[in-house]
Formats: sequence, structure tokens, C-alpha cells
Amino acid sequence: MLRHTLAVVTAAFLAAVVGAQGPKEPTTGQRGELFRKNRSVIESLVKETVQSAHTPHEYVKRANSYYPVLHEFNTKIAEAAGARDTARVEELTRHLETLLDKGLAPTLVKAREQVENGTGVEEFREAKQFLLAQVNALLGLLSDSPATKALLEGTKQKLDAVRIPEK
Repeated sequence: MLRHTLAVVTAAFLAAVVGAQGPKEPTTGQRGELFRKNRSVIESLVKETVQSAHTPHEYVKRANSYYPVLHEFNTKIAEAAGARDTARVEELTRHLETLLDKGLAPTLVKAREQVENGTGVEEFREAKQFLLAQVNALLGLLSDSPATKALLEGTKQKLDAVRIPEK
């Protein structure tokens, strides 16, 4: 199920990057530039999706596979923010929000269910802590964009709500 979700998210992201740029059809040069700007994010997403497919029932490891993708998104969003490219910041943030909401959140829920009342609880907590640290770092970058920041705040709350009860 998660593999299919990640495949759909990847396809949606690629479609948005390559062709869904609005009512005007981008020129070949513009498409090339968009792909160049987003290539590392796409490559990271595909690489980690393929790697996580090798561990279909190890949800903590799958959750950990999101870390490099989040880091890459953070890097690209920071670059776009530094260049004052607000449209690109918003676009990347929307894609990231979809990835977190449709990919990472369900993976964390399954990871919690898998380790609850068993081994791996500390691994789960550590993985979640690192992932939330990446989201927090991005939220710090988005201080100039309240609407975009609000979008990610809601997703962060969903991720933070996935907890293992303390005993």
C-alpha cells in the first residue's frame, strides 16, 4: 500500500514539475530549467522510494528513508527562498506537504503499530524526532510566507500526534 502511495506521490510530483505549470504551456527551455531545478529532489524521492520498497514490512526503516528526502526538499526550498522565488517555494512546499501527509504520516502510524508493546520503540521515537527536526527546520525558513508555513504546521501536528504512549 505504501509503495503504491509513494509511486502515486512521485508520479504526481513529476507531473506537476514537468507539465502542470498552469494554463500557459511552458516552452521547452522552461521545462528544461524546471527539471534542472528540481532534479535532485526527484532523484532523492525516487532513490528512497526504491530503497524503501526493499523493506516492505519494516516501517521504522521506511520512516527513516524520508529523512534524506526531507533534507533535499529543505535545501531546495531554502534556495528558492534565498532567490525570492515565492512561487517555487509554494510549489515545493505543496509537494512536500503531500508527501508528508500521504506518505510519511501513514508510515509512522504503521511503524507505531508495529513497535507498540514490543521492541523498536526507541528506534521509532528517534526516527520521528529526526523527521520532525527536518520539518521544524523548514518551518523556520518559511517565516516570510505565513500561508505556506500554516500548511506545513497542520501536517507537522499530524506527524507529532503519532505517539507511543508512555508506560
